[in-house]
Amino acid sequence: MTRERQLENGASRDTTDSTARLHEGTTPRRILTYHEVEPEKSTYIYAVTSQQLDEQLKLVAERNRRETDSTELTFDDGHISNYEIARPLLERHASKAVFFVTVGRVGTNGQTMNWEQLRTLTNAGHSVQSHGWSHKFLIHCSTTELRDELNRSKAELEHRTGVPVISISVPGGRWNAPVLRAAADAGYQRVYTSEFWREPGPRQGVMVTGRLMIRSDMSVAQIEKWLSADAQSLRKMRAKNFVKDAVRRVTGDRLYHELWCWLAVSGPSGADKESEQVSLHRT
Repeated sequence: MTRERQLENGASRDTTDSTARLHEGTTPRRILTYHEVEPEKSTYIYAVTSQQLDEQLKLVAERNRRETDSTELTFDDGHISNYEIARPLLERHASKAVFFVTVGRVGTNGQTMNWEQLRTLTNAGHSVQSHGWSHKFLIHCSTTELRDELNRSKAELEHRTGVPVISISVPGGRWNAPVLRAAADAGYQRVYTSEFWREPGPRQGVMVTGRLMIRSDMSVAQIEKWLSADAQSLRKMRAKNFVKDAVRRVTGDRLYHELWCWLAVSGPSGADKESEQVSLHRT
């Protein structure tokens, strides 16, 4: 069957229950989001080590075997480590994931996955969905730019992989009502954010779903508390997020993001590392 025919029939290679649930009308209770995976500890706060990911995937696999509401796994940005390091670990734990890629950067440098690698992921039962075209924050786009970010990324992904693209992870976690309406108009059904407390719900014609962004300083015990909906842990985590939102309101979103980029890559080599990453604008 050709890729074009697959799209016409709405077919998808998301053959596993865990991945398919994201695209069949039900939404998981908890979703974990990763960005980069490195062999050793990195200065980037959202880069976990391969050992950390291995331990966390073991936790998720064990919980999914005994829980009714499974935990889902997603990866944002399309970093090459998702393929080279995360993919074998996912296979080891018999787990599937959704990879949200910045489509305009696919295969453009050594830091991003290429199209052959993305097709390998879909053939293995994973899902590849949109993280926009250029990683522009969608709330900052003009009407024309917003339409381009949404439509262009969706069309290119479907053309290159041959599978339907119905989900988008919003860059920077930024979204508002116009973004949701534009996503619905572009044919997306689900919008994923970085708000860990947000329960799935319909807004402006799409399903909006929150996720937990996994940081390098998070322990397995902390993640398990969140997965278990430990009330005290959730209160502490949300309190920190309220502080972050307050700072963002005072500084403005653009200045806040500049500060975030500086803080997210810690250590004296941080600025050089950010430059080497070709401005992935990771969340």
